[in-house]
Amino acid sequence: MEDLEEIWADFMAEEGLDIEDEIEHYLVQSRGMLDMNDGTHAQWVNEDLGVLLMFQEPELYHIVNAWDDAQEGNLVALASLMHWLEGFTEFLSRCITTRDDI
Repeated sequence: MEDLEEIWADFMAEEGLDIEDEIEHYLVQSRGMLDMNDGTHAQWVNEDLGVLLMFQEPELYHIVNAWDDAQEGNLVALASLMHWLEGFTEFLSRCITTRDDI
C-alpha cells in the first residue's frame, strides 16, 4: 500500500492545485460579501469593516420606539438602547480582535 504522503502528493500534482486555485479565487471574489444565510455578518476588506445587521421586525420597532421615547426623556428607553449598543460594541470589539489576530 502506498504511503499516505505519496498519495497526497499525487493528488495535489494531478488535481489538488487546481482545486486550491479555485477555492482561492472564490474567496477573493467573495471577500466583501456579507451573507445572511451563512452567518457572515462582518467582513474586513482592506481597511474597511462591512457589517450586516439583521433584525426581526419586532426588534426594529422596539429600537425605533425606544429612540423616540428616549428623546422625550424616558430613561428606561434610553437604558434599553444603551444595552443594545453595548452588545453591538462587543461585536465590533470581537471584529477588531479577530482582525488583529490574523
